[in-house]
Amino acid sequence: MTPFAPERPVVVVGGACGDMLLALPRLPRSGEDIEGKDLGRQIGGCAFNVARTLHRLNVPIINGMPVGNGPWGKAVAAAMAQMNLPVLMRHTEMDNGWCLALTEPDGERTFIGITGCEAHCSREMLQRLAPPDHALLYLNGYELFGAGGQALREWALAQTTQKLIDFGPRLPLIPADFISALAGSNTVLTLNRDETKRLCGEGDPVSQALRYARRSGLTLICRLDKQGAWICPADGEPTAVAPYPVTVVDTIGAGDAHSGGLLAGLSANWPLRDAVDLANKVAACVVAGQGAAAAPDWDTLRRRFPVSRHP
Repeated sequence: MTPFAPERPVVVVGGACGDMLLALPRLPRSGEDIEGKDLGRQIGGCAFNVARTLHRLNVPIINGMPVGNGPWGKAVAAAMAQMNLPVLMRHTEMDNGWCLALTEPDGERTFIGITGCEAHCSREMLQRLAPPDHALLYLNGYELFGAGGQALREWALAQTTQKLIDFGPRLPLIPADFISALAGSNTVLTLNRDETKRLCGEGDPVSQALRYARRSGLTLICRLDKQGAWICPADGEPTAVAPYPVTVVDTIGAGDAHSGGLLAGLSANWPLRDAVDLANKVAACVVAGQGAAAAPDWDTLRRRFPVSRHP
């Protein structure tokens, strides 16, 4: 495995919230009453999942996750303390949100989310963050949409540091002018198959993503399930990075784990292909465990993947 020495901190901006996990034989039909299995509670949220991955990979983190004023906020603050993350952004009027995560036997997951303070960053809160010029910045679509995301959108566009943005399922709700304003900036977009189709158009996802990348001047990372991940640069040809097959327990937090692994590689100034390969390894570990909390440390990665694909 490529030697790892992080040189760039990651500013993780976004949501930390409660996850309540249920296993179901299948999703219920309207009006139906079915039996489920309680799989417990944990702190999740896309940004927190990314931060947890970075913490386990020994990457320095600047905490841009708001902490609210209620019971979920207390739980979030306690989870941050376990990772030695000081709370920089307090919301005095709202609690953190929470999510009901439903998993089916094939590992597919369905979410019902309750939005909290994480989707309402004010300009004053964001001023407490001071990203160094060499930092990386992580952003997620859950906090970028709607009126509550306006201050964050404006703040993000004003930052000159390299960004990784995961629009996620909220992509249809994110203002088109914000997405357009990213053109030509030092930004990487990470997209799953459905998001690639929605952003880049119908057809072969790699061809469409490459066309979008060249038009926008952005780099796209397309996560295509068993086809692995594809790097589609603004200039040059697409590159495939093969997946690591595992037995899937559930896919909760898979995309977040991939983002965390990618950011870890970039924090050490690895070539993008090597960073995406690390992201594939981290995501494979997470989907092989229950929930989003299975992000690996370096010892786990070395045991599971003893042979590097790259020199």
